[in-house]
Amino acid sequence: MISYIPLTFFGVIAAVGLAFFVHGFVNRQKIFAAFTDLASRLSGAAGRSAIWAYPYLSGTYEGRPVKIFFHTAENHTVSVLNLVVELGVGTPERVLLLQKDGFRDPKPEQKAKLEEEVGPVVPVTGIPFDVRSPEPGRAVALLRSPELAREISALTPYNQILLWDGSLIASKQFEGVAETLPDAMMSTLTRILSLARRFEDLHPGAEKIGAQTA
Repeated sequence: MISYIPLTFFGVIAAVGLAFFVHGFVNRQKIFAAFTDLASRLSGAAGRSAIWAYPYLSGTYEGRPVKIFFHTAENHTVSVLNLVVELGVGTPERVLLLQKDGFRDPKPEQKAKLEEEVGPVVPVTGIPFDVRSPEPGRAVALLRSPELAREISALTPYNQILLWDGSLIASKQFEGVAETLPDAMMSTLTRILSLARRFEDLHPGAEKIGAQTA
């Protein structure tokens, strides 16, 4: 009896672990099917590195290159799976926005690397994000726009928004298959496109990428 209890316990743990694996695998299959459908709307393609891996997508949206993929972020104790959208933007601005409420504080060594790579904290008010930039003065002037502040504030579910070297990258904690379905992703792309255009409008001489329709 003594040996039976641990074996039964470990058998239950194994069964639960298998159930989580199967559930996760089924969800990844659903996401891949959704991405394949979405890719047909974006003149692109969906892919994955292995059958059990989270899928990714690349294509074109309103004349702009777009990528959608998953990324795992870590801090001291947890790993968070993020859904990431990258969209082409016609401005060379460099700004990082980090969600004030809900953003998981990185490790000290990651903070140092963050400052080295994207610049110091910039004192900007009126948006629900902390701001970093290698060009603080330009970032303050850019984010002073009330219209831009409204666009950014509408993206509070996102934990990071990065405007960098011709790309606008928005990352949010993944909440479930429903947000990867084609109609939901098209709504997400519309919001991010609106922000991209707003950034372009505020940069003198910015290249207008793709169709300029509402």
